[in-house]
Amino acid sequence: MAWKYGMILVSVEDEGTEYEEELCELVELYDLDGDGHHEAFCHASVLSPEELFAAAKDVERDGINKWFAQNGTFSWENDSRGRRLNWEPTETEKE
Repeated sequence: MAWKYGMILVSVEDEGTEYEEELCELVELYDLDGDGHHEAFCHASVLSPEELFAAAKDVERDGINKWFAQNGTFSWENDSRGRRLNWEPTETEKE
């Protein structure tokens, strides 16, 4: 299973106005079936300057990942460790 850091688009604030802003989240992206498509993610765990540098390189190389935002919806859930980002695929992605 291959993984990399990624910056995923979570929402767009004030869409269609001059104040429009993309809100993104740093995550670890996973290619679960080895097909080159990273279809799963979890919260990024960055514990050292080296990992931060690696995350920055991955994001700089790949840009903002908009696939999850275009193929599902995000919500926030509070748990014992704080807020957690959830993603629910659209019906066509579930098939």
